[in-house]
Amino acid sequence: MTGNLQAIGFLLTWVLGWGIGGSLIDAGLIQAGVYSLETGQLGTLSTFVVWTGVWGGFGFWLFRRFTDDSKR
Repeated sequence: MTGNLQAIGFLLTWVLGWGIGGSLIDAGLIQAGVYSLETGQLGTLSTFVVWTGVWGGFGFWLFRRFTDDSKR
């Protein structure tokens, strides 16, 4: 059961990090005037796609690192 709780905790932490990180990046770009919410959603979409790729890659790297049997 401990392994399942660790996996659930990891997943919840990863999802929260993805959501909070993406929102902070998006808010910073809007505040800096890189794009505006009134002129369309292309900037927000770009932030979403790039951040999802970066955060997903990081999550996959962590998953492989923690589940690598050769290091045990």
